[in-house]
Amino acid sequence: MKRWQLTTIGVITLAGILYLNREPAMMRFLDAQTPKSPIVAHQQFVSDGVEILYPDAGEPPFPVVLQFHGCAGVRRPFQLQWAEVANRAGYAAMIVDSMGPRGISRDEALETVCAGKKLLGQERAGDVLAAIKLAEADPALDADHLVVAAWSHGAWSVMDYLTMDMKRRWPAGITHAATDVAAIDGAILFYPYCGPGTLSRFRAWTQTPPVLALIAGQDTIVDAKVCIKYFDQRREDALVDFVVYPEAQHVFDDPFLEPEWIHWYNEKYFTDAKTRYEGFLINLPAMAPQ
Repeated sequence: MKRWQLTTIGVITLAGILYLNREPAMMRFLDAQTPKSPIVAHQQFVSDGVEILYPDAGEPPFPVVLQFHGCAGVRRPFQLQWAEVANRAGYAAMIVDSMGPRGISRDEALETVCAGKKLLGQERAGDVLAAIKLAEADPALDADHLVVAAWSHGAWSVMDYLTMDMKRRWPAGITHAATDVAAIDGAILFYPYCGPGTLSRFRAWTQTPPVLALIAGQDTIVDAKVCIKYFDQRREDALVDFVVYPEAQHVFDDPFLEPEWIHWYNEKYFTDAKTRYEGFLINLPAMAPQ
C-alpha cells in the first residue's frame, strides 16, 4: 500500500474518532468552563432552596427521599403530593429547589434551562451531591437509606450524577475533595431526558441502585424512545424496572397544570405511578444487595 493511501486512511480514521468523541469532548469543555466552588459553599447555596417534610409516625432518623423538579422550576403543590407519598411510606422528603437560589424565574427557566442554554445536567448534578451532603449532616435524616426521585431535567441531573466516580470526578462547578459521599440506595425517574448532552449516552453508571423509571409514551417534550431504548438495554439488570405509559404526555402526574395544559394530566396513570412509587420505597430494603 502506498504512503498516500496510508495517510488517507489515517486521516479518515482520525476524523471518525473525533466525530464519535465530539459529544464527550464538548461536555468536558463545558465542565471546564463552569466556575467551581467548594462543596461546603454549594451546600449552603442549595440549603436556601430546601424544604423537608417528615412522616407523622416513627422516630428519627428517617430514611429520606430527595426530590428534584423539572426544568421549569419547583411547583410546591406538585412536589408536596409526592412528599406525602414518601411520608406515608415512612420516609422524610427533602424538596430541592434548584432555580430559586439561582434567582431563575419560571419564565426564565422555560426560556433557558428547558432549552438547554443554562444549567445542564452535569452542573445540576452538583445540587444532587449537595443535597446528599445536607442529608448526611442532618441528625433527623438517615443518609444510609437515601433515595432520589426526579422529574425530567431533574432525572437527567440524577442520571448524570450516577455516572460520576465520587473518588475522582465530581459534578461540574464543584471542586473535588477527598471525602466520602453516601451512596444512593434507589432512584425513581419520571419521564427523564436522555438525549444529547446527557452523560449516560457515553458513560456507564458508577452507582447502580435499584431504579424505577416511569416513561410517558406520547411525550412531546423529551424523546421517550431514547429512554425506552436505554432502559430496555438494562432489562437484564433485575434492579431496573421501567414502565411505559403508552398514552401519557410529559407531566402526566401534575393535576396542578395551567388550564391550557391540564389535558396532559392523566389520573389513571398518576394513580398507578403513586402506587408504584410507594411500593418501591416500601420494598426497597429487600431489593438491596446482600
